[in-house]
Amino acid sequence: MSMQFLYVVSQLLLLAVLSTLLMGRFVKETGKLRIVVVVIIVLDFFIPLNGLSIAQWLRTLLGDLSVLTLLLLSNILAQRLFNISLLNPQSRKILLWGIAGLGTLFYPLALGFGPFDPYQSGYAPVWMAAVLALISLLCWFGGRRELAVIVIVPLLAFNLNLLESTNLWDYLLDPVLWMYAVVQSVTGAGFYRLKKVSD
Repeated sequence: MSMQFLYVVSQLLLLAVLSTLLMGRFVKETGKLRIVVVVIIVLDFFIPLNGLSIAQWLRTLLGDLSVLTLLLLSNILAQRLFNISLLNPQSRKILLWGIAGLGTLFYPLALGFGPFDPYQSGYAPVWMAAVLALISLLCWFGGRRELAVIVIVPLLAFNLNLLESTNLWDYLLDPVLWMYAVVQSVTGAGFYRLKKVSD
């Protein structure tokens, strides 16, 4: 799989998810929604806007997405268009909490607000690979097998050089994913507390 192909896939996934979120309010029937999403994606890829397609503008604006982001986008798309979940709700919640916590520690340190820059460790990620493998094993033997697979996929992608980056952090985390995880964790926790109080 070439890097260019993966970037096209990531743009397709992002556009498809955005389309389902925007059009899902107006088109309730799943079959029709699939058709609408395909039409929007085709238009976004082939109609130029100031010399670039909308897909290219999105990549320029957001940068390249991590492998974990692609997996979560795939999960959202599978749920909305095919009613299939790649992750059960509890595993998804655990993953999002982990990403929110990791990003909250990582980004300030990577921006220089601390004694070391964790991003540098991603270039020779022996300890990171060991930690990911350990987390994956714990998830597997803890009965969260889909989470175990999702945790290890970025490491496999890194070893196959599927992205332009040679840093493992870029396979694990990106600002879009971190912000999404924070919002989902906060709103999910707030909704849960509200539901408990009302019960």
